[in-house]
Amino acid sequence: MNRTVPTSRAMGEKVKLEFIARITTPDGKVIERIVEADGTIPTPDDFDMSSKQGFLESFDAYEKAALEARNKAGEEITAEYLAEVSKKNGTKGK
Repeated sequence: MNRTVPTSRAMGEKVKLEFIARITTPDGKVIERIVEADGTIPTPDDFDMSSKQGFLESFDAYEKAALEARNKAGEEITAEYLAEVSKKNGTKGK
């Protein structure tokens, strides 16, 4: 049976940008966080390439969302890693 899969635009979805942060410890434990951009990234159809100003505005929207998601991924993975370090080292030195 042939069927057409609707595009994300047809489904009303936005561009999805994910940052995946993963730390693997020497003992094989994996700590992972996935963070998505907030959805303000212009779609390819909405990205304004008609002028320099339009491009800069579209790219600025993309860049702000990407940097915010990247920073959040870094914060979350660091907090989780430090929580693991704290658990493992909580009794050392006492």
